[in-house]
Amino acid sequence: MTLTLSAQEYVTLEQCQQWAISQTSANVQKDLNEQILKTKLNNESSYLFPKLSINGRFSYGNVDVTYPHPWTEDVNVARMQYHIGLDFEQVIFEGFRMHYGRQFARLQNEAEIAKIDLSLNEMKDKIVSIYLNLLIVDKQMGIIQSVQNTYAEQIKRLKVMLQEGVIPQNTLSQLEVEALKMQQTHDELQANKESLVSTLEILTGKDFSNAEFLVPELPDVANLDTNARLEYKLFDNQMKQMDFQRKIYLSNSLPKVALFATGGYGRPDYQFYLSRPDWYYLTGVTVKVPLIDWARSSGFGKVIDIQKEVLASQEADFQKSNMISIQEKQNEIARIEKLLQLDSSITAKYAELTDTYSGQLANGTVTVFDYIKQHNDELQSRMNQELHHIQLLKAKYELMALKGIL
Repeated sequence: MTLTLSAQEYVTLEQCQQWAISQTSANVQKDLNEQILKTKLNNESSYLFPKLSINGRFSYGNVDVTYPHPWTEDVNVARMQYHIGLDFEQVIFEGFRMHYGRQFARLQNEAEIAKIDLSLNEMKDKIVSIYLNLLIVDKQMGIIQSVQNTYAEQIKRLKVMLQEGVIPQNTLSQLEVEALKMQQTHDELQANKESLVSTLEILTGKDFSNAEFLVPELPDVANLDTNARLEYKLFDNQMKQMDFQRKIYLSNSLPKVALFATGGYGRPDYQFYLSRPDWYYLTGVTVKVPLIDWARSSGFGKVIDIQKEVLASQEADFQKSNMISIQEKQNEIARIEKLLQLDSSITAKYAELTDTYSGQLANGTVTVFDYIKQHNDELQSRMNQELHHIQLLKAKYELMALKGIL
């Protein structure tokens, strides 16, 4: 659904970013990940849940089985045997399997949330690019419109001079052709603007038909933390996951302690020499200590160590690449700032020359070609000034993204 903004409403870059994020499925994905986490935590806790099961058996043998008895006659075990009962088990200690498993599940969830936040940062970057390109086009259209107004005034003056016989027809025609070229440029910019606005509307779910896009203030990027990238958080998360994978695997080699109880009704009961059916039960404690799994556990630990070394080298490569990109972006910012220092002076000088050429054109001391060239030089100078300002904005936002603060 597209929401229409009120007449001539001012729009900021930050608003567009927030609107675009609200249109994504990020919140739904995060909620689903929380549900998955709860399920995983319950599954890991199931190691300590009591177990209760029904068991039964019926058998019939084709021969008589006799057990010798020291004080009485030999006992014949019944050919037909059966029992039905309940088995209960309660784990007391399972080698910290539940604790490590729950921590590992939380780390996995944190990694998924970080990946979602990374996708949101990509959306923010996209909005910045579209928004600043839109500002450039908007500024260029404003400059073109100003030149068109100036040409319209000059054409009006030249028409009077033509009627008075002061100038030839081709002088007026040349300026009219240049005015038409300006209109073409304006129309192309208008089409580009409409395309950018349309894309922004799709991403934000807003109608910008009556919106005016405000130029952001230049952000202060001097003292930003260089280690705020979400990628570093993911690297750290993966390291911790590997540590817990090792602990989970090693927990399989630790002793296991559990309570058990079993009971039921059967023939025979625990007194095998009695043929009659009767009730029976047994309870106690079981202890299980793995003895020959250490070699495999040691090998698994070595694999984890190697994987951690690989991950550490990947993080170092990422950090190095990111620092290079940060330095290049800082150099770009410094270069643009130097250009902006002279832009105002250059544009002011071009404006003075254009005023002079305008008067000389009326006096016939310069040709219309000279006037058009001078006007185009001023136009280019003004566009360069606006372009450099937006480029500086864009470079600073890109530096913020490289430092993980956007």
